[in-house]
Amino acid sequence: MSVVEGWGQRTGDRGNAFLTTCMNRNGFEWASTFCLLRFFSFFLFPFSFFLLSGCAHYSTSATGSGGIRTVAIPLLENESLEASIHQALTDSLTQGFVTDGALRVVDEDLADAILQGTVIEVKEDPFTYGDQADQYQISVFLKVVFYDTREKKTIWEAERMRGYGIYSASGTRELNRQEGLNAAIQLLTRDVVDRTQVGGW
Repeated sequence: MSVVEGWGQRTGDRGNAFLTTCMNRNGFEWASTFCLLRFFSFFLFPFSFFLLSGCAHYSTSATGSGGIRTVAIPLLENESLEASIHQALTDSLTQGFVTDGALRVVDEDLADAILQGTVIEVKEDPFTYGDQADQYQISVFLKVVFYDTREKKTIWEAERMRGYGIYSASGTRELNRQEGLNAAIQLLTRDVVDRTQVGGW
């Protein structure tokens, strides 16, 4: 029995049958180039699949690859004219990281990283018009620094991140405005959490 035939027996009946159909009478030469190509695809494809699958798992997370597991979120600074927005945004960011679960929120003295921020500006502009403005867009601009306390370096920062919301000028405007402001805060929260996971890109 030839070495190739023995290999066919070890790979099972299907492999043996495949070799038989692709070999000529003397049992040592391939019947055609086509059979040769099919042979390699038949036997080597499963091995290549396992090799590729072993290399397929990777992480784009800046926090995971750097070993950062905890974050502190001290009260943001407020340079805008919007009272208490820094507290509302701090609370939203804290809840955002808790819900995401990738980093555990802890006190500053226990944290691998610190998220520092300053509310720079809150701005309102007309969004749609009739005879007068029907809707307004309210934007919140935030400066953010995500700092690695162990390596003593900034992982990512943004000078002017923007979150926005749209609110109606009709009805109870103050209530509508607060809903628009809340939408801007939620959008900023999602952006900060997402950027932290990919290193700020």
